[in-house]
Amino acid sequence: MLAGKPARNKLYEGEMKDGRFNGTGKLTTIDGDVYDGQFKDGERTGKGKMVWVNRNSYEGDWKNGVMEGRGLYKWLGGNSYNGDWKAGKQNGRGLFKFLNGNSYEGEYKDGIANGRGRFRWANGDVYDGSWKNELPDGIGTLKVYNTDEMITGNWRQGCLRTPDGRMLGAIKTELECSIEEKRAQQN
Repeated sequence: MLAGKPARNKLYEGEMKDGRFNGTGKLTTIDGDVYDGQFKDGERTGKGKMVWVNRNSYEGDWKNGVMEGRGLYKWLGGNSYNGDWKAGKQNGRGLFKFLNGNSYEGEYKDGIANGRGRFRWANGDVYDGSWKNELPDGIGTLKVYNTDEMITGNWRQGCLRTPDGRMLGAIKTELECSIEEKRAQQN
């Protein structure tokens, strides 16, 4: 439900100008979504906090009714993303924390990890390098925590075949990588 539409499906408390939401206000939709923050010409614009009926929330910058600028999005399940937004999607740099203790800090494009970034597993392992479509892809280094082994190479879709013949997976399992490699060789 966008702000500024006919008021029969929502409740608005706050400042108005020329019959539109302008300034600071609180908007509650009939579905139970609540936005508390700044409005401009009937749209969420400026600083504000949105809590959806599913209890996911976003607090940060808004522009023309969508998340844009810097902000923190929290999912009910415990995951969170704190970083740059554009047109309602993660774009730019940010930190995604997973409930299981893993995290990704780096570049995003259109809501997915793309560019340079670092993934840390809860067990201490770290991948630092290039990402494409949320997978290690390009030059990167995997540091294995319990052995201090550093493995650098040209990753493809989350997988790396080392010079000594080992198959490694980052995000994917080694088995998934081996199966994909065999399929590619058959085609």
